[in-house]
Amino acid sequence: MTRPVSVVLPSLGTIELLRDNLPPLLDELERRSLGDEAIVVDDTGENKLAPWLAENFPSVHAVSRAANGGFAQALLSGVEAARHELVFSLNTDVRVRPGFLDPLVACLEDDVFAVVPRVLLNGEESQVESLTRISWADGFASLDQPGLKLDKERQPFRPVPIAFAVGGTVLFRRDEFLARKGFDPLFEPFYWEDVDLCWSAWRSGRRVLYQPASVVEHHHRGTIGRFVDSKFVRAAIEKNRLLFQWKHLDVPEALIEHVAALYRTAFDGWTGDMREELVWLNLALEQVDEVLAARRAEGSSERDFEAIRREANADE
Repeated sequence: MTRPVSVVLPSLGTIELLRDNLPPLLDELERRSLGDEAIVVDDTGENKLAPWLAENFPSVHAVSRAANGGFAQALLSGVEAARHELVFSLNTDVRVRPGFLDPLVACLEDDVFAVVPRVLLNGEESQVESLTRISWADGFASLDQPGLKLDKERQPFRPVPIAFAVGGTVLFRRDEFLARKGFDPLFEPFYWEDVDLCWSAWRSGRRVLYQPASVVEHHHRGTIGRFVDSKFVRAAIEKNRLLFQWKHLDVPEALIEHVAALYRTAFDGWTGDMREELVWLNLALEQVDEVLAARRAEGSSERDFEAIRREANADE
């Protein structure tokens, strides 16, 4: 039996994306006839969207933030305003296909923290973004999206566990998200916050699933890149990749390997004049007290880092 859903769309004022992608979403919510709602969170800090939505999509609830706070804070504002127990986070450059919600709701069992649809990059059936893994090599963790490398015939045809749910296309429970106060501010302004949230859920004994019966299309528009310099974006990614490891690595052998890799990175960065790597490391070290506090707050884990990787990569 399916249930009503609140769909939250954080937005930086990209009216053209809302004009293109709200209609198929609203058609699907109307078809379901369950009292679903769509919430657009205006993160411009200038209340740009409420008047336009009232005129063009009056059924959509607008939440206007007083100041731009980034994706994590915008999503949190939308979840706080949501009326329903289940919430689907949706980026504005994602176009849903008919029937996308019901398979996701059916997957959200007691031990499942979050579930993602089959996200097709630019609508291509062979380019699945939402199959995710965490890889480990040379002392560092990295993100992997094997669905971008597999042909359609080799992709999973049933729900399978994944390492993390991409924050812009994921169904979860409102109360659980709010109990965790949304994403950890440690990872602001952006990137790795969705990985961290799901990894914490895995540590607590929950699971994250990929549901191929639900399909959406990601027509990538690079929203962040339109407003932020590419070097800043790369620095945020690499800094947060380090913070994620410092928060969650708990296997002694992996910790030793990681520390050795950090020394190697620092040495190579200095002697090889690779200053960007040193900048990334320094940015992470500036937050070392915060990440150690976050590590302590995680407490004991039902699964260690390698156990989660094995279970989340079960289809490998």
